[in-house]
Amino acid sequence: MSSILDRLNQELEDLSKRAQAALDQGRLKIELMRIRRRQDNAARDLGLVVHRRERGGEVDAARVESLLSRLDDVEKEIAKLEREIAAAREEAVTVDEEPAPSDVQTGEAEVVEESDVEPENTED
Repeated sequence: MSSILDRLNQELEDLSKRAQAALDQGRLKIELMRIRRRQDNAARDLGLVVHRRERGGEVDAARVESLLSRLDDVEKEIAKLEREIAAAREEAVTVDEEPAPSDVQTGEAEVVEESDVEPENTED
């Protein structure tokens, strides 16, 4: 009886760890989406500034440099988060270390072609 409870306890702990890993991955993905939105906004702002400059408007060079720096910083954050997500994904993939019980027989499936199957008579 205690071995059943031990096994149940172990399964509950494993389930808890997998659930926590899934939550952690979700949190990282949400953070990645938030940072990509910042990247999109900075790229849009830079595009508007370059457009203004190309059309003959006045553009502050410091503003362009600031936007370029912001994009560089955001790209570094994205790369870091993508590495964290990949690491979390690798940790979540585990292999059961216990082999199947030796007294359990495995079955084999038979592949049957559709043309080999006779239709059932459904008339009563």
